Amino acid sequence: MSSERAVSAAENVDKRGSSGDEPYETDLDERRVIYAYCCTCKETETLLLEVGDDSPWAHDEQNASHEVEYWREA
Repeated sequence: MSSERAVSAAENVDKRGSSGDEPYETDLDERRVIYAYCCTCKETETLLLEVGDDSPWAHDEQNASHEVEYWREA
């Protein structure tokens, strides 16, 4: 008998969890350059956000099961 077991989630489950505000959700009173990378399908995007824009990357909205990382260089 094996002591190992596999644990996974259905493909349509958002596995990211809550990690606080994403970079596109902060500093809304200034223009921002946000970089996005989809760890699932390896797509990348540079988001040029205007004042007040707190929209995530369209790819992230359309593919909720994908794991997307956002960052902003200092």
